[in-house]
Amino acid sequence: MITIRQFLLALSLLLLFACKGEHNVPAPDPGPDNPEIIDEDPPTTHPVVTPSGAGWTSTVIKEGITYYAFSGLDEVTNAKQRVFVADIDLSTEKYSVKLEYHSPGYKTSEIHKQYKALATMNAGYEQESIVIKVDGSLKMSMPNDYIGTTGVPNWKSEGAVYLDGDMDVRMAFEAKKQFPGLYKSSEDPNLTNINYKLRRFYILSKETNILTSAPMLIDDFDPVGISFVSPNLTEAQLNAKAYENPDRHQGVRHPRSVIAKTENNHVLFIVIDGRRTNLSEGMTANEVTRFLVKNFNPQYALNLDGGGSSALCVKGQGDSSTNVVNYPSDDSNNTSHSGERAVNTHFYVIERNN
Repeated sequence: MITIRQFLLALSLLLLFACKGEHNVPAPDPGPDNPEIIDEDPPTTHPVVTPSGAGWTSTVIKEGITYYAFSGLDEVTNAKQRVFVADIDLSTEKYSVKLEYHSPGYKTSEIHKQYKALATMNAGYEQESIVIKVDGSLKMSMPNDYIGTTGVPNWKSEGAVYLDGDMDVRMAFEAKKQFPGLYKSSEDPNLTNINYKLRRFYILSKETNILTSAPMLIDDFDPVGISFVSPNLTEAQLNAKAYENPDRHQGVRHPRSVIAKTENNHVLFIVIDGRRTNLSEGMTANEVTRFLVKNFNPQYALNLDGGGSSALCVKGQGDSSTNVVNYPSDDSNNTSHSGERAVNTHFYVIERNN
């Protein structure tokens, strides 16, 4: 027979083990039934970069507008370069970015003076190779499948800049975004079919201001311009191609003009001089992409017309009469800001009418 004392002892031991078990209950597994304990990955961040170091200078033009210039040996290209940049902070809501079209063309400094602009840069390629739409009016719409009489399929409209004529500036890699199955596919190696589809896409667009160009250099932080030209092509193979062939056009060094936009709503007008031996060699599409990532880390960047067309004006800088800050390559004088080429399209920045 169990005594009362034995019964109480057994009950005490049962209660003791039960209490210990409560403390050993495992924590619930994270999952949809326990959302409060899901450990999510932190969002991806992209550091804002401003150029600095040997060779760089910076000048504040006005609140929200900074002028950067570089001269010296560039680490990315391992060559002497001269680079000029107007950085416009649209978050200040003080400035508007405009697209201008003229036929016949104007020099960059003429547009700069006419609109009393703070910064002005050349923009599009030849009219027959791109789409131009200003204030809702279609000026040109890539009418030809081939560039002039070269026999090279038109490749110069894979990306686009969209503007509202005020503070909204956007860029898109439309060739890849809209037609991923066609872009540089084995079925359409010369982009003939995609060119027709892009032309139709842009013409039907409801955007008010459009300028198309190529190549896309940076697409939402993806440095796509690095691979626009196959790295397997030798310099001899590139130079053997037609001048307007995209591989040769973008695979050798030239003066460059680029429009870019950062994640914190800065628009960059960038001009890189070239064709000046041991002074400013110019860059390939691959090189300018890597240069931009290193020195500005923009979210988007689109290559524009370059060569002798490249020109940038910044208020109060450069030539005292024209404000041209770079040294256009059509003038053989390394120290002259003259030699501008008249072109049909320009981007320019003015103060907003609040």
